[in-house]
Amino acid sequence: MKIAIIFHSQTGQTLRLAKLMESKLTKAGHEVALTQLQTDVPVKEGSIRQPMNFEITNLPDVSGFDVILAGGPVWGFGPSTVIYKAITKLENLKGKKFLAFVTMGFPLTGLGGKATVKQMSKAAAVNGAIILPGIMVPKMFRNFELLLEKGAEDCVKYISL
Repeated sequence: MKIAIIFHSQTGQTLRLAKLMESKLTKAGHEVALTQLQTDVPVKEGSIRQPMNFEITNLPDVSGFDVILAGGPVWGFGPSTVIYKAITKLENLKGKKFLAFVTMGFPLTGLGGKATVKQMSKAAAVNGAIILPGIMVPKMFRNFELLLEKGAEDCVKYISL
């Protein structure tokens, strides 16, 4: 399958997860394109509940992909403004599998992770995507390295559903 991984990472944690996913998916025989989103002005914090004025400068065309993975950090108990805006601007999602993934500081996924995956998935579903289970990787008080590995392995498993 052709898989696009689109993500926003500020501290490098989501970047690490995206690269692990890319590696495991490539080893499983998939063709993977990795895109770290860039903006025309720095976006270092925020909430999707507070409109921000910025543009994404490298949003890829996903029309040639079978699966879209979109990820970012949890900000203010929701998705980062960058990844959320990217998802809402993606076109040609009808019939494509979509998997949201997030990294988060809080140790419990109920403290923003689940709601964030739900918001990201809902934004993709509006454009016709087939929603797969999301991946949440918490950091605080956890074995983050192990959870990153598990998240990447779950990604491979979920796209086969």
